Amino acid sequence: MVALLNDPVYISIANAKTNSVVLNWFSDAIVWTAITEAQFTIDTYIGFYGTKKVDTQRFIFPTVENNNSTPDEIQVATVRIAEQLVLQGMNLNSISGKKITSEWNLSRNVSFSDKESFQKSVETVNIPKKALNILDKYRNNFIWMVI
Repeated sequence: MVALLNDPVYISIANAKTNSVVLNWFSDAIVWTAITEAQFTIDTYIGFYGTKKVDTQRFIFPTVENNNSTPDEIQVATVRIAEQLVLQGMNLNSISGKKITSEWNLSRNVSFSDKESFQKSVETVNIPKKALNILDKYRNNFIWMVI
């Protein structure tokens, strides 16, 4: 059987469990799924950053600019998002197709106007504030490079 999700790239399962009290309570299989889903979430949020180590790699990191490794901050953000995912049941699909008027997660409460786009609300629904603060540094670099 072929795994449909990629292996954890941004942080190993062992390192994630070592750096998280929350992830320690879950099996390696659940943590593996949460990490890979967190990687997709990070890449969707950042969009683009630097030159990939290998042109054909699926994820943004590792990059040439970071000595062909994943930055420590991205590893921390991966753990924080993986924690959020396991606590929420790893399901973004439960909100698809529904109009979102407000969201609440452990650290914040956000309400959206009727004009707020669905994609904008989904973009950050599983990203805790601590991880957003980290990812914004990488996202802003991309924005400034384009402008």
